[in-house]
Amino acid sequence: MRTSLARVLIALCLAPVGCAQRRPLLSVCLSADARFEIRYVHSVEKTPVIEIYRVGPDGAISIEGMRFRSLGWGLPSEGYVYRDGWYVVSDLHRRIGTLHLRVSKIARHELLTGARTFPLYDRVRDGAGVVVAASRTPDCPLRLEAVPASP
Repeated sequence: MRTSLARVLIALCLAPVGCAQRRPLLSVCLSADARFEIRYVHSVEKTPVIEIYRVGPDGAISIEGMRFRSLGWGLPSEGYVYRDGWYVVSDLHRRIGTLHLRVSKIARHELLTGARTFPLYDRVRDGAGVVVAASRTPDCPLRLEAVPASP
């Protein structure tokens, strides 16, 4: 499949054995801005949190902003605006490189791309540590891979 610069292909591999076998459980094509979101339920507040990410030209993941419904442990206590029932933090542009998640059925982690939602909590065992990183491959300008975290 040929791609243009206007289209970025992202493949998300969540196989418990890792991505070495290249059998992704989920493949997602994103627009050229390479943005995706992670949505989950805050473990203490029991309210939704949405984190907005972007894969940069160098393949590094950056957090661009976040939205959350309540203030509480682990959530920003400043630097937000309250808009339409959400606390909104924007223009973060903080380079993370790789994203480390602990996926659980309680937090119900989901990956969002545009209007599409992909539950992550039913693709790995409950409580699994997952490392998400982007790379370049001949068949995909930017590949996002999630592999189990080291014990």
